[in-house]
Amino acid sequence: MRVIADKVAFVTGGASGIGLGLARRLLAHGAKVVVADLRTDHLAQAGDALGCPERVHLLQLDVSDRAAMAAAAQTTLQRFGKVHILVNNAGVGTCPPVEELTYDDWDWVLAVNLGGTINGIMSFLPVMLEQGEGGHILSTASMAALLPTSNNFIYAASKFGVRGLSDSLRLTLAPRRIGVSVLYPGLTRSRMLQSEENRQARFARARPVGRLPGPVAPPPDAGMDPDEVGEIAVQGIIHNRPYILSHGEFRAELGEHFAAILAGFPEGQQIDPGRQMLEEARRAETAAAERAIAAMEHL
Repeated sequence: MRVIADKVAFVTGGASGIGLGLARRLLAHGAKVVVADLRTDHLAQAGDALGCPERVHLLQLDVSDRAAMAAAAQTTLQRFGKVHILVNNAGVGTCPPVEELTYDDWDWVLAVNLGGTINGIMSFLPVMLEQGEGGHILSTASMAALLPTSNNFIYAASKFGVRGLSDSLRLTLAPRRIGVSVLYPGLTRSRMLQSEENRQARFARARPVGRLPGPVAPPPDAGMDPDEVGEIAVQGIIHNRPYILSHGEFRAELGEHFAAILAGFPEGQQIDPGRQMLEEARRAETAAAERAIAAMEHL
């Protein structure tokens, strides 16, 4: 999507952290933005911070609520007439001791992180397809979707789901001139570490949960500026990058991780013609989609 000016963007989790940084940078590039968030108090703060009431619409939304997401799509159309950019950014995390895991922990994180992304796609993609003007879908994953961390498996499962969904959807939507990107941020100044404060009542657990996992507890002001992450993400949308990585400190470790994956392949294996034919067909289909992606210059 080479031109963002006058396009309409919908951003979940948009009232703080990366979502607010994205909304701010989208506005700076001339877009109109619907900022959706679970917390009305955070939305009020975001409205004051963003200004531009003629180009910003604030919307209270629980992304795990399918009916509410569908209504949000209609509200966006009523307010701005169209929608071109969907940003699935809302996310939560929890880290109960492994001995105390509950289904509510799994249900909550998956419902918001993966379910919210699915709900956004199901509600906004039909609008984009009907408009026939192209568009872009950006979903926020995490470095946890690329690099393993102990005690973080619920969050990682949700973000790996976002990654796999997006990789396949990118190839699928290329002929329709709709780009798909995944943002893989590291530590950013946000309210992510306070996720438990926003746990919906239907996912409540009997015992409170401590902080998110990590080798050390970062200070409250630690992390990249959300506006910096937001601009990196917006540039990813503009240039239709499949993978948007904002935190350079992970480069070497990620290289080692993928080298370990490649090392897991068997050496000198004989591949029968049926398997070879299937792989060649898959690669040809992928190559066709990649040619369509390369052809997308002005959406």
